[in-house]
Amino acid sequence: MSNAYKLEPPFSVSFSGGSSSAFMLKKILDAHGGTMPEESRILFANTGLEHEKTLEFVKECGERWNLDVIWLEWSDTDPGFTIVNFDTASRSGEPFSKLIEQRKFPPTPVARFCTSNLKMRTMAKYLKSIGWTDWDAAIGLRADEPRRAKRIKGDCAAETPVCPMYEAGHSLLDVDEYWKNSSWKLQLPRWAGNCVGCFLKSRGRLELIASEYPEHMQWWVEQEEKTGKPFSINKPSYAGLLHQVTIQGVLFEDDGSSIPCNCTD
Repeated sequence: MSNAYKLEPPFSVSFSGGSSSAFMLKKILDAHGGTMPEESRILFANTGLEHEKTLEFVKECGERWNLDVIWLEWSDTDPGFTIVNFDTASRSGEPFSKLIEQRKFPPTPVARFCTSNLKMRTMAKYLKSIGWTDWDAAIGLRADEPRRAKRIKGDCAAETPVCPMYEAGHSLLDVDEYWKNSSWKLQLPRWAGNCVGCFLKSRGRLELIASEYPEHMQWWVEQEEKTGKPFSINKPSYAGLLHQVTIQGVLFEDDGSSIPCNCTD
């Protein structure tokens, strides 16, 4: 039986800094005998809004597994990306702020230009800059996300997305079991992953974040005030959420209505 994690070079690994994509990365590393092929790249695209624990986890994965993780950020100047590292990575949403300033309005659930620009196209531009013309891109979609895995598309003709976790039949249960038995793991609850205050998260989840990590909501408040437009018309403004949680506490449960995106876990 073939190993879904033994990918044919050239290939990239989209490492979001979450538990699932780290699980996928380790499985790919193991499938290649503990050493990544020369024509492979591990890419972490930083939006500047990830939690500090996510950045620490990305750094720790690279160090523990002896991997060269390439940290990228979107740029509005040629070549369309900047290579950073743990120390120089943005931590106040700078790449995202510049993108919204360029567009003059924030992304929304039906116009998610944040993921496509800050992550997918940033990674593709980097790979093209090193001379790649055709590659597979490993995405951390699991077996319990069949609809997303089957519908995933590359952002450009040169890229073919592959979902080894889905192909291998590994679900969130497998991911949790792996990290449960590990001596180290991401020190962050799953609901706070990726862009901490992401507008695609359910109202209950955003209220929980506003309660536990209010400092991570301020950037979103500022962007809505600056553009005069909301990230979502189906939820209160971020300023309203913060005010409500301050006065009344968390009112809504996380009902699982968060909208998934290609940032992945």
